[in-house]
Amino acid sequence: MRVSHHARRNALKDLIDVPAVTSDGVAIKLSANVGKVADAAMAAAFGAEGIGLYRTEFAFFAHAQFPTEEQQYQVYRTAADHVRPSNVVLRTLDVGSDKLLPYFPLPAEANPSLGRRGTRLLLGHPQILRTQLRAILRLSATHPVSLLFPMIGGVEEFTAARAAVESVKEELRREGQSFDPRIPVGAMIETPSAAVTARWIAREADFLSIGSNDLVQYLLTTDRTSMEMAAYYEPLHPAVIQSLKFVLDAAAAEGKTVSLCGEIAGNPAYTALLLGLGVTSLSVAPGEILEIKRVVCSLSMAAARQVAARALAAGTILEVKACIAGAPEPAPQREEIFQRRAVQRWRGEGGAGP
Repeated sequence: MRVSHHARRNALKDLIDVPAVTSDGVAIKLSANVGKVADAAMAAAFGAEGIGLYRTEFAFFAHAQFPTEEQQYQVYRTAADHVRPSNVVLRTLDVGSDKLLPYFPLPAEANPSLGRRGTRLLLGHPQILRTQLRAILRLSATHPVSLLFPMIGGVEEFTAARAAVESVKEELRREGQSFDPRIPVGAMIETPSAAVTARWIAREADFLSIGSNDLVQYLLTTDRTSMEMAAYYEPLHPAVIQSLKFVLDAAAAEGKTVSLCGEIAGNPAYTALLLGLGVTSLSVAPGEILEIKRVVCSLSMAAARQVAARALAAGTILEVKACIAGAPEPAPQREEIFQRRAVQRWRGEGGAGP
């Protein structure tokens, strides 16, 4: 029998103020994915350690035209107020492909999933980017915030985005506007090219964030919104496990932090594996925080590393799943979790359900 969201929350409510620390004393940061101000309020209620992924496109979807700098600033500030003094990671506008704004007409593309979106699209529309950067930088004067650029393909795109940030900083200086000159600027790793060049990107970025949903889609050449392709969209494919480990090791080699978001971050069946691979920061939907915390607190890092070592040695999806099934803390309804349909994966990014 499926347990209601409300019942699960009541069962886990005693964990709200409990630190997310493994049984052998390793702290794991649990932050929230949000898309709306209401999500930020829920994140605070569930004890999130800040907002690890603010999907700012929701502020754009709520308007009939591009929101002004002031409108954006007010929305971001209201959300940041809910989790202050914790940090908010604001991802710049990520539209294109399957996420289209009606007032931002884009050329028709034969294969939208491989078209211009995210940072690539923003770099081609500098005024849209500058307006958003101004709003975020102004917020940084009073709230701890970080900037995150999505769909980075390589070092060149990230350095171009970072140059735009520096240009806007100079503009604000001339106007006498306050901002945090040391605002962290990060790159989202969600394309195979970014994963392969993660060490070079990490040298230029202040932090990395792995967007697992798109990374799985592009690694496995599987449309994550297609019901027909749902069987091929498999986060436990060995290519995904190896890629996660590669990115985590690359960031560690450069002394940079990494956060992981998307479906696998909020799935308690994967928590032991992720911790064992080296993940110490997860950003999940607010309603998933307490269940993930429960699993974290029941695990030891030694056991998690054993799970990861077995998974990294596996050559098939079934072998990886067998490693997960043998994890020391079995997650409830494991088979149901393994079989989530593709359209449900959006919720791992925060904001809206399917």
